[in-house]
Amino acid sequence: MTLSSKNVFFRAGGLASKEVEITNITYTNRAEVIYGRTTLPLSTRETDVVIYSQVLASGNTEYRTVSAKCPHQGADIREDELKLDGNVYCSLHRRPICIFSEYNYAFLVEKREDKFFIVKSES
Repeated sequence: MTLSSKNVFFRAGGLASKEVEITNITYTNRAEVIYGRTTLPLSTRETDVVIYSQVLASGNTEYRTVSAKCPHQGADIREDELKLDGNVYCSLHRRPICIFSEYNYAFLVEKREDKFFIVKSES
């Protein structure tokens, strides 16, 4: 299931003061889900992340990333499905983790060749 039929995508809500590379890229059997490792903005520790991709109406692919741990109680969300409303729902408590929905805190990611980077937010 993908969001490609969704009419509205909201801009990434997570703010980054600098560009950050995502390393240890691992492709999954789900085309829209990629795993990696990085130090997220506002953090000092490297952590596992999930990168989600969606094809926009323009035909361009947009990537966003969040921690692979649910912010509620740290459950692993890597296997949880991205729903049509733009959220991943934690399998432990069903808490929504916003990726492409209106209230998201996901970070915008760019793919350059085979590398992924969290994009510095515009001022």
